Amino acid sequence: MSAPKKERILVLDGLRGLAILLVLLFHGYYIWFDYYPYKKLYAENILFKYGSLGVQLFFLISGFVILMSVERTDRFWKFLKNRWIRLFPSMLICSLIVYSTAHFFHERPFGIPPLKSILPGITFINNSILEKVFSTDLPVLELSFWSLFVEVKFYIIFGALYFWFSRNVALGGIFLIYLSALALQLLCLGNILHETSWMKIYIGSFIHFGWFAAGALTYIYFYNREKKYLWMLIFTTVCSLLYVIKFQDPVMLVYLVVLSLIFYCALFYKSFGRIFSTRFFKFIGFISYPLYLLHENMLVALIIKLHHYFDGIPYFLLPLISCIFIGGLASLVAYFIEPAFQKLLKRII
Repeated sequence: MSAPKKERILVLDGLRGLAILLVLLFHGYYIWFDYYPYKKLYAENILFKYGSLGVQLFFLISGFVILMSVERTDRFWKFLKNRWIRLFPSMLICSLIVYSTAHFFHERPFGIPPLKSILPGITFINNSILEKVFSTDLPVLELSFWSLFVEVKFYIIFGALYFWFSRNVALGGIFLIYLSALALQLLCLGNILHETSWMKIYIGSFIHFGWFAAGALTYIYFYNREKKYLWMLIFTTVCSLLYVIKFQDPVMLVYLVVLSLIFYCALFYKSFGRIFSTRFFKFIGFISYPLYLLHENMLVALIIKLHHYFDGIPYFLLPLISCIFIGGLASLVAYFIEPAFQKLLKRII
């Protein structure tokens, strides 16, 4: 029995909205306390402290959506082209916005970036890999870009395995890659292996692949309610949670379990999914990609500027006001600039 496509899939936009809101809270209230005027005032707020785990929610959504995408595409290179057209315009536009406004937002935690710092983003390749290949220093434009580098690796590997072999091979392949990264992480944590720079890149690239596998299995069970897929989904999710062992933080584990349950309940329980089908969540989800690319350094800089020029604004409101400004900028990209750019690329390629 198939679930209703349109209504259920719309929930994913709302879940993207939740994911980016969590990341914004993390960057606006917690991680950059050396720069905030309020320092560690909100450091013990659990919602803010673990907001970075919104990225794992993004990965779950990607696993779901990418399997759906490959099943609607007939060739590997067509799939990659479609993904590139989806990701590249906003990445280029937002990278140029970040670079060109850096002097105005000079309070940025990462300082004023050189032009070459745009390269990792627009190629979707980790700074560390490019530095090794070209033997040159490549400063980070936005630290948040790391998750895009992970996603693109997933697209390439999963797509290749799917089109050259089968869906089962693709699912098993990415899950085994995750297990290999997890095993390396545990061996390094136990001081059985010395973590080399290449090993660090491998673990950083693939330790999140379990979430993609869980998202893809969610898609399969969503449309094919066979019990075997449910058990596979549960097993994969439990295994994916193991990567947080390195942090030795039980609260983080609970937070991630709750986020996973929100994802599954929103998809499989219509009444719960209505929460994320509201206009607010769907709007935030729609602009989530450019918002994610733009927000981190600009958010911190805006918080500092607002406090400097309007020191009467309550601390708690500083990130909220800053996010509204960045959200407006992201809306321009998502609604107008990005679609026009994508339309142009589709004509050319």
